[in-house]
Amino acid sequence: MSFPRSRLSRFLFQARRWIAAPTAALMLAGCASTTEITTRHSNDEGTAPARSLLLVAQSPEPATRRVWEEVCQPIFQSNALSVHLAHQVRPVWYEDGGKQALLRWLRDQPYDRALIVDLTALLLSPPRMTESRDLNPMNSDMRQEPTWRIGIGGKLEKPKEPDAQQSYEAEFFDKSGRPLWTGVARTHEANNRKAIARSQCRALHQVLTDRGLIPK
Repeated sequence: MSFPRSRLSRFLFQARRWIAAPTAALMLAGCASTTEITTRHSNDEGTAPARSLLLVAQSPEPATRRVWEEVCQPIFQSNALSVHLAHQVRPVWYEDGGKQALLRWLRDQPYDRALIVDLTALLLSPPRMTESRDLNPMNSDMRQEPTWRIGIGGKLEKPKEPDAQQSYEAEFFDKSGRPLWTGVARTHEANNRKAIARSQCRALHQVLTDRGLIPK
């Protein structure tokens, strides 16, 4: 049995769609990231929403600062809020006095608010080195920890991996350097800096909007 050319083309087109859809879903799931915000301090009573905002990623890695700020800019940007990036207007602030120097500099700038998020937790941990061993088999302990253990019912089960959640300090300042809001962004890692930044900034945008610190 043979398909007419037109029917065969339609069949192949549909087959590609059936295959592509779950593949795309898996790719998106692989870089998913969720963030929960916990407020620690709020001093926003009677504070007008920001008109201009400086986004600041606090990290010793310039590439991390650039990626986070560039991903977050369109999330905060609106007709009522102009958003500026610290790595563009003051690239070496981290190396030149750090956060306190940046807040002093902010007083003479046209930005009336600054959002600073500490991304130090994104730094890769140093490799874990194994302990030195005596290569003489007569002096060494040949016992090894099992990678599997017996669970309830006699089934083999692998030890649970620790949660990859990381905590990031977030601070929202006015022009004088006074903190209007501080909190913690707890992000379940996606091993992707852009996905982490997108998740964090969407959550922070929602919290700051709900508190009237930035316009809706």
